[in-house]
This record gives sequence, C-alpha cells and structure tokens, in this order.
Amino acid sequence: MSVKNAVAVVLKAMRKARGLSQKNLAEVSSRTYVSKLERGQSSPTLEMMSTLSSPLGLSPLGLVALTLATETGQSIRSLINHVENEFEELVQAGALKELQIPTVEPSPQGRGRNLPKSRHTLRSLGQTEFCFAD
Repeated sequence: MSVKNAVAVVLKAMRKARGLSQKNLAEVSSRTYVSKLERGQSSPTLEMMSTLSSPLGLSPLGLVALTLATETGQSIRSLINHVENEFEELVQAGALKELQIPTVEPSPQGRGRNLPKSRHTLRSLGQTEFCFAD
C-alpha cells in the first residue's frame, strides 16, 4: 500500500472512530482537502498531519505511526522499537547534541521506569492503558 493510500485509510478510520465528520475536520483544513486526503488523491505535509492529529485525539507521532503501520503491515510495537533503537544509536553517536533537545539515557532496568505500577494508578491519572501485540 502507498503512503498516500495509508493516510487515506487511517484518516477515515480515525475520523469515524471519533464520531467526526469531514466538516468537523474542516475546522483545521478545508472539507475538499480532507475529502481528497481520504480518497488518496492528495498527500499531506508533515505540518498538515500535525494539524489533523489534534481533532482526531492523537499525537502527531501517533498519527504518523498508524499511517506507517498501515502502509507496511508492521505492528505499532515493532515501529516503536525500531525508532527507539535508532534514537539510542544517535544519542550514543552524539548526533543529537547539535539539536539541543533533551534526551533520556536508557535505564539499566529497561522500559517502564516511569510508568505507574498498576492499572488503578493509570485510571486515577485519567490515562488509558494500551496493550500492543507483537
């Protein structure tokens, strides 16, 4: 599947899942443009993906990850692991110093170092727990 078609599938699915119409998304872009995106007739810029993510209740990275997973057939977890490995390599190579962005060194205990310990804690924080299958 092409990226353009993956964007179309993801936008339409997320819009419907949120109970939104194309008109609702037209608040951040024109309805005609949203329609073209959903029919795979146009490719959004990264800025437009970022703009569209908010009314869909997603982070820009989440929207891009869903699009790439749809395009490639890879799991979200696989994509996230790949990106984490890339960032770790860039940090270790010193490639991110010039960008002056905060980086987090890998914890010796592995993942989940800052996550709440129980589902009860997640709910009390008003957060949703997502489980990704490999």
